[in-house]
Amino acid sequence: MPDFPRTAFLLGAGLGTRLRPLTENCPKPLLPIGGRPMVLQAMEKLRAAGTRRFLINTHHRPEAWALAFPDGRFGDAEVKLVHEPVLLETGGGLANIAGLLGEEDADLVVWNGDILSSCDIAAAVAHHRANGGAATLVVREQGPNRNVRITDEGFVTDLRDRVGTTDPAYQYAGICVATKAFVQGVPPATESLVEHFLRCLQAEAGSIQGFLDASPHWHDLGTIEEFERVKAEQERPVRGAITSAEAARAHGYELAAGDEVLKGGSGRRFHRVRKSTGESAVLCVYDDSRPENLLYGDIAGVMRDKIGVQVPQVLAEDKAAGVLVLEDLGDSDLCSLTQGPEFPWTAFASALEQVAGLHRHGVDGFAGSGITLMEAFGPNLYQWERQYFQDNVLGGRRPDRAVADEMASLAKQLMGQPVVTIHRDFQSQNIMVREGSAWLVDLQGLRHGCMFYDYASLAFDPYLTRPDMDLWRIEIEDHAREVSGWNGSSDEFSHLFHVAATQRLLQACGAYAFLGHKKGRPEYLAHLPQGLRNLTIAASLCGRRRLARLAEDLAGAPAKVSR
Repeated sequence: MPDFPRTAFLLGAGLGTRLRPLTENCPKPLLPIGGRPMVLQAMEKLRAAGTRRFLINTHHRPEAWALAFPDGRFGDAEVKLVHEPVLLETGGGLANIAGLLGEEDADLVVWNGDILSSCDIAAAVAHHRANGGAATLVVREQGPNRNVRITDEGFVTDLRDRVGTTDPAYQYAGICVATKAFVQGVPPATESLVEHFLRCLQAEAGSIQGFLDASPHWHDLGTIEEFERVKAEQERPVRGAITSAEAARAHGYELAAGDEVLKGGSGRRFHRVRKSTGESAVLCVYDDSRPENLLYGDIAGVMRDKIGVQVPQVLAEDKAAGVLVLEDLGDSDLCSLTQGPEFPWTAFASALEQVAGLHRHGVDGFAGSGITLMEAFGPNLYQWERQYFQDNVLGGRRPDRAVADEMASLAKQLMGQPVVTIHRDFQSQNIMVREGSAWLVDLQGLRHGCMFYDYASLAFDPYLTRPDMDLWRIEIEDHAREVSGWNGSSDEFSHLFHVAATQRLLQACGAYAFLGHKKGRPEYLAHLPQGLRNLTIAASLCGRRRLARLAEDLAGAPAKVSR
C-alpha cells in the first residue's frame, strides 16, 4: 500500500504477569515462537504493508529489547525504543510517543506487541481513511472479551460495557489505526487507552469506528497453556510445503503434465497425476491459509456416503502434509460448457438436483458426524459480506443510509427462511460435468444457511456471460423451485431468489475487487463489471432500487433487466 502509515507503535511495556515464569527475564512480545521473538510476526506484516519506523515502548526488562534490536533496525525500517521507567499503561504510553510523530505521520498503526494476527492491516487502514474516523478499532466476531459495541454502520458505541448500549458485541483485536490528531489528544495520564476511546465516542458519535477482521488467525496469548499450544502449532512441519512432485510420488503417482497447475487459489494447488498403470487422479496440495481446507476430505465422505450427492471420491489424504488425492472427473465444468453454441441445460438441471439433495438431507447427514462446518449464515456473516463489498468495491467508502438500509434488509429476509446445509460457492466453475451429470467440488465452505443462496449463486454467476443468459436464468429459477419442493407461491419464490442473488453478488463483487486490487490477481477484475451488472438486475427485481442504481453506476453501463 503506497501511502500506508510510515510509523507504527508497538505496545511492549507490559509486565507479562499471566505468562510467568516465562516472562520473568523476557518481555512477553519477545518470547520465542519458531526460534524468533513473536513480535516479529507483527513487524513483518507491517513492514510488508509499508511501515518504515517502529516505536516500541519498554518497561520490564528493557535490556532484552536492546539486545533484540542492537542496531535500531528491522530490515530497512528504523526501530526506536521508548523506555518508561514508570509504567504508563496503554493510554499514557501512546501519549508519551505523540511528540515523536512528524508531519508525514497523518495516521499511526497501534499494535499490542503480544498479539498474533493475520488481519489485512492494509484494508483496515483503507477503511479508516475512507470513513473519516478519529480512530478505527480492529475487531473480531469471536473472542474471550466481546465487549466492544458497534452499530451496523460501523460506529463504536461502547467499550467494556461502560456506556450501556446494546449494539452487537465484538472482540477488540489489540490493533487500531488512529489519526495524529487523535494521538496528540490522548492525555499524559497513567490510564488505559480505552478511557480516551470512551471520551471520544461520547463527545462525538462516529469518531471511533470498527473494522471487522475475518482473517483465520488471531491469538492473544493469555496463558502458558495457550502460548505453548500456539508455539507448537506454528513450529510443526508446514502444511502444504511439500512439492507437488513429492506429494504425487508419496501416493504412487507422477505428475501428468510436468508442473502444470490445473487450478489454484485459496491456499490450494491442483495437478493431474497418473499411475504407471494409467489410472489418473487429481492431486490437491493445501496449506493453512484457509482453515476449511482441512475439512474437504471429511465433508466429501459424508456427502458421498450419507447424503448421496455426487462428489469426487477421496482416494487418499495426508492432513499433516496437506495432500488430497481425488477422483479425476475430467476437464468439463458448467462454465466451459456454456462457451459452446448450445446451452448445456441437462447439466444445469442436474446441478440443481444435486444441490437440492444437499439441502434436503445435509443437516441430518452432518449431525453426529463430528465435523464442524464453517460459520453458519446469520447476522454476522451477512454483515461481513456487506462489509466486504464496501471495503473492496467501494474502497472503504460507506454507502448512503438508504443504500445501507436496503443492503441490511436482505439478511433479514433470508434469515426468515428454513435453515439447510448449503454449498455456499455454488457457481459454474465448481460444478464438474461427466456424461451430462453434475458433480460438486470445492466443498470445504459448506455451512448452514438459506437454500436460495445456492440457487441464486448459479443463476447470477458472473462467469456466465452468454447473450441469452437472461432467458436461461428464468429456466434455472423455475427448475430450482421445482426441485426444492417449494410450497409457496411462485412470486414469493422469485422474490427470495432475487434477494439471495443480491446478497451473494455483494460477496462475489467484493471478492473480485479484493483479489484484483489487494492480492495482485488482475484477472479477477475482468469479472467485476459483469458481477455489478448482475447485481443491478437482481437488486432491481427484488425492489432494492437504490442499490441497483449504485451498482449500475459502478458498472459504468446500463444493465438489461429481462423478466
